[in-house]
Amino acid sequence: MNRFCKYHPGTDALWFCKHDGLYLCQQCVDGRDDNYSEARCLLCNQSVEPFGQGSTAPLWHRLDRFLQYPIQLSLLPALLIWAVVAAVIPPIPALLALAVLGGIPAFGFAQAIMADKAQSRRHYHRQRTPRWQDLSSGLGWAGALLQAAPAIVLLLASMALMTWVSTVAGLVLGGVAMLLMPALWLSIQVHGATPGAWAAAPTYIFSAPRDYLVAALVAVLGWLSSAAVVMVVMDVLPAALTQAVGGALAAYWWLSLAAVCAAMLESHGRLWGLNPGAPRVTQPLAERREHVLLCAGRFDKVLLSSAKVVKTKKASLADWKKNDHLLAILGKDSERQQQVEPYLDVLVAANDWPVALQVITDQRARESNWLPAGPAIRLSIAKGVYDLAPKMVVNLLKDLHQSYPDFDDLGEAYLLLAKTLGEKFGLSGKAEQYLRFVEHKCQSARLRMQINELRQAWAD
Repeated sequence: MNRFCKYHPGTDALWFCKHDGLYLCQQCVDGRDDNYSEARCLLCNQSVEPFGQGSTAPLWHRLDRFLQYPIQLSLLPALLIWAVVAAVIPPIPALLALAVLGGIPAFGFAQAIMADKAQSRRHYHRQRTPRWQDLSSGLGWAGALLQAAPAIVLLLASMALMTWVSTVAGLVLGGVAMLLMPALWLSIQVHGATPGAWAAAPTYIFSAPRDYLVAALVAVLGWLSSAAVVMVVMDVLPAALTQAVGGALAAYWWLSLAAVCAAMLESHGRLWGLNPGAPRVTQPLAERREHVLLCAGRFDKVLLSSAKVVKTKKASLADWKKNDHLLAILGKDSERQQQVEPYLDVLVAANDWPVALQVITDQRARESNWLPAGPAIRLSIAKGVYDLAPKMVVNLLKDLHQSYPDFDDLGEAYLLLAKTLGEKFGLSGKAEQYLRFVEHKCQSARLRMQINELRQAWAD
């Protein structure tokens, strides 16, 4: 049964949070840089369980599919190639390793089969059978050879033991080796094509024991049945045909085991750190967590992180706006009042005059006589809102000489005030008073020139 993410409608749910009872998509899960081996819910920070993986049939219910998998038109040539190469190699034990070269196409196909289940692709891509063109780029060959190496070495040792020491001992050694083979293949597929990846093999044995048991039994069955068939046909067929049968059986069981491992990757990949079948998460963890919390109405949680951000020097205008909006939603008027001054500083630095004007208007609605404390910020805001709110310009600049007589830009402030009174309100007499004040108090030639320009403009 398909379910959709609680906070991303239309997106398939891949996880279930027991603590909140929510179905979540990849975006709503904390996967530590897209590694979901310890996935946690962004809402409650509790562990989540993969959803949708358990809906597929257990591996032992699909054994018939795995056994039929190699007998497909695109994969049959791999069986034929290994059989032919094995047949033409002379039956000398020292040359047995050369016969293994015939398995190179099977190695590549096996890696491609598992990669299709492990990579982030659409569902219909992950259901297709790999084709020869998938091997042409050479991608994945390092992993394919590393997956093949332990199997080749151990099975060659088992065959040598069967030939020169004891048949039973060789079969036992091969059986034990094949019990570990799926874990070694999965480790390369999950952790990458490096020999150090083999150290993670025990993880796949104990994290999915029932499914791993199926994979291990398929591997052992392939070894024992192939050895039994070869020992039977070697008495009735020529050596070349016996080797051909052995090569074909090796290819068949190799691809069957790859299909089983691919099914394990599809079922348990997210627990092992893979992200199969879902878009890769590109948003930073903090943004994803905030989105989920906002969708869930947990504004108080978001406010905690937002309040920390605005206290740092790296806080942006968007951070301040978000913080103020959250305070307004939660009705924290006292905290909003405390942050008006630093918020205005940020707005002035960003030249966001409409929002700055709204902040001042809201604060004056709470305190009718409130104005920004510093004369410099008053002047900056007055310049910015000159066309938006000339009345606010007058409120910001009037009587500055009484409150801040030593303000260096007092002349410039009163010149702007005179211009506002004369041009916006037609109060030329009041404007002239401020112009005379500037002439009397300020000796700047630039200001005197501006005063003359204003008077000439008003005279015209």
